Amino acid sequence: MFDETDGKPRPWWLRANWAMVLCAAALLVVGVLFIRSACSVRVGRAHELWRQMIWPWIPLGVAAHLVVAAVDYRRWTEWAWAFYLFALVLLVLVLIPGIGTTSNMGARRWLFGRFQPSEGAKFALVATLAFVLGGGMALGERAKLWLSLGLAAVPAALVLLEPDLGTTLPFVAAALAMVFVAGCAKRTLLALVLAAALGASAFLGAILLPERLPPERRAKVEAVTGRFLHRHWKDRVLVFAHPERDLQGAGWNAWQSKIAVGSGGERGKGYMKGTQNALGYLPVSVSSSDFIFSVIAEETGFRGSAAVLGLFALLLASVAWTGLRCRDEAGRLVCTGVGAILFTHVFVNVAMTIGVMPITGIPLPLVSYGGTFAISTLALLGLVQSVSLHSGSEA
Repeated sequence: MFDETDGKPRPWWLRANWAMVLCAAALLVVGVLFIRSACSVRVGRAHELWRQMIWPWIPLGVAAHLVVAAVDYRRWTEWAWAFYLFALVLLVLVLIPGIGTTSNMGARRWLFGRFQPSEGAKFALVATLAFVLGGGMALGERAKLWLSLGLAAVPAALVLLEPDLGTTLPFVAAALAMVFVAGCAKRTLLALVLAAALGASAFLGAILLPERLPPERRAKVEAVTGRFLHRHWKDRVLVFAHPERDLQGAGWNAWQSKIAVGSGGERGKGYMKGTQNALGYLPVSVSSSDFIFSVIAEETGFRGSAAVLGLFALLLASVAWTGLRCRDEAGRLVCTGVGAILFTHVFVNVAMTIGVMPITGIPLPLVSYGGTFAISTLALLGLVQSVSLHSGSEA
């Protein structure tokens, strides 16, 4: 961060992570273009293009990015407890009937109809864990590990109660990646990961195994598992395990998404010429959000899809490069947490649209339509930019 000859700090434009900025800008452009394509054939949905491109989401997201980047990231980590507690309050409020806005599937995920508290909680969690694991608290390795996992578990559990299983994944990924990079009790962490894998196996078994039982015994088992497994969770796992199951109902979205991706071929059908989208076979309510990659794959084919994934790879590489260059532990952890969240979103979203993971309803960063998600993603990238700008200066 300093000039080797005179020890003076380099100007900010030489310290900024321009590769990250360019990749993020390119992905925002891709998002606007294909949200337009997804909305162009939907009567009454053209307002989404205006709201994504003009007002207020991208401008607010860019403003959040600049504000976060301008402030030293160590200040954000010092204030993290206030953000974390505020985020928990909002996550509790969204669960209260009459306060949280309910989706068409019965989940309470929004306040005031448009603000999604779970997105702001990601920023709060990354900053808080960077403070705890980066030396902000005098704790031993095991204490840091358990405290960090507990801090991640509380917001993840509240999000799971909405219920929003997909959004809990970035919280878990960020926490595990950050405690691993911090070097906290790796044997204990490995044991916890194995326990989590067993828990996931039990979750899948509770859904899949009753299908092999006689009807009477199946009904008894489902009466028990139904107390803690939501119906749409079961449907999505069963459809993933048996793709031909209920093609006109629960399996429709996944099936049509795979058709759209496969029909794009190498070069695609052309911008705004995707028939699965134009004829309404892709899910009407989520073609511009959770299934935006299906629209991209159908219209641009393998080449266009690979180019978009290449942009994400460069974005993640630029985040990792900032973390590797940073000599401060908190800065490295910030980049680790942000990278883990972005990677989880990209991997899970693309995997579900091509049929190698169950549908989870997790959007594609900077590309999918989603107001709070766009703002939170740009704010998280602002944290990384802050590390790039301020890691060589005094706190």
